[in-house]
Amino acid sequence: MSASGEDKEQSGNQHKRATPEFVEIDGSQLEGGGQILRNAAALAALTATPIRISAIRAGRTPPGLRPQHVAGLDLVARLCDGALEGATVGSTCASLSPQAGYGPGCGGSSGGGHGEVLGEAGTAASCMLMAQAALPCLLLPRAMSARGPPPGRRTLRLRGGTDARAAPPADYLRHVLAPALRAHAGVDLEVEVLRRGFFPKGGGEVACRVAPLSPGSSLPPLRLTQRGEVRGIVIRAFQAGRVPRGVADRMARAARAALGANLATLVEAEEVEALPPCQAVGDGCGVLLAAHTSSGCVLGASGLGERGVSAEAVGRRAGAELAALLASGACVDAHAADQLVIFAAMAGGESRLLMGEPTLHTLAAIAVAEQLTAARFDLQTVEGLTLMACHGAGLTWG
Repeated sequence: MSASGEDKEQSGNQHKRATPEFVEIDGSQLEGGGQILRNAAALAALTATPIRISAIRAGRTPPGLRPQHVAGLDLVARLCDGALEGATVGSTCASLSPQAGYGPGCGGSSGGGHGEVLGEAGTAASCMLMAQAALPCLLLPRAMSARGPPPGRRTLRLRGGTDARAAPPADYLRHVLAPALRAHAGVDLEVEVLRRGFFPKGGGEVACRVAPLSPGSSLPPLRLTQRGEVRGIVIRAFQAGRVPRGVADRMARAARAALGANLATLVEAEEVEALPPCQAVGDGCGVLLAAHTSSGCVLGASGLGERGVSAEAVGRRAGAELAALLASGACVDAHAADQLVIFAAMAGGESRLLMGEPTLHTLAAIAVAEQLTAARFDLQTVEGLTLMACHGAGLTWG
């Protein structure tokens, strides 16, 4: 697709090329949802592998692609200048054929200014899930493009729901995953929440600024096996719209209390915000806790306000979740475990992550990575935790 903003093509205008030989992906395996779509699309783009995903969300109600999945596939297709077919709402089969030598000048700038990539969920669904597919593609533009010079930092601008159910909130990416990638993989990534968006309107916006790796370089292996001592915990809570005054403060105080006496003494800051209308669309509230350790681990837990659920209950759940995670000795939380799989697969050398019991999301990410790359994973139980080892594929570009 063209890089021009006026040439922005949605999935309804998908273009076709000569029929390739597809790698077949079972979209119903394991978690059977969006995780398979996101990781398969990203790895297809990174390896220039044509894929066809069938039985998409076959066990979900309703089955097939939802608007946010279509938007995510379209975003990756633009990033790799790929041919996307079948990606319409309700479809249970879609294919992506990346251009063999896509690069920084290809169609990813659609809808934004120079060096910008725009992804729009189109609904109140989480736009943060699109970041999981797009960020790996921006780290490794696979080849030079005749249409532009090698990129500096790119801006991934995402619009939709920033704080949605069944998805990590924008603050998780900003304060947990991005710092972990910077510390353990050298990823130059900054995240800014420009405007929060909630159900039912969406309307939020997040800017992710990322620099690609140098040509010929791969990500270093991730080593998160020594948790170290907890050095500090930061609690962040917000409220917006018509949420009653004081709700964010109540969530933060309840989260702190749920940590227990010992961990509560390690809370370095409680940041509580009541957002003005220019910084949020709709009504919502939430809390995020991030723990930092002496070995550079960052572990998070979050809660989203719900109708009929007290602020104290939301805060207590998030605080208790972090307390249990820290008591376990794990080096990554469940969200990080499934999101770091693709980076371990991309990396050179052996990555090792100590986590709790792998979720179906994590297992699905591993299955897709092994199908589309040379990466190989091994899971072993170690003192009640799971040690994930990955011999990465060492993906590079240039």
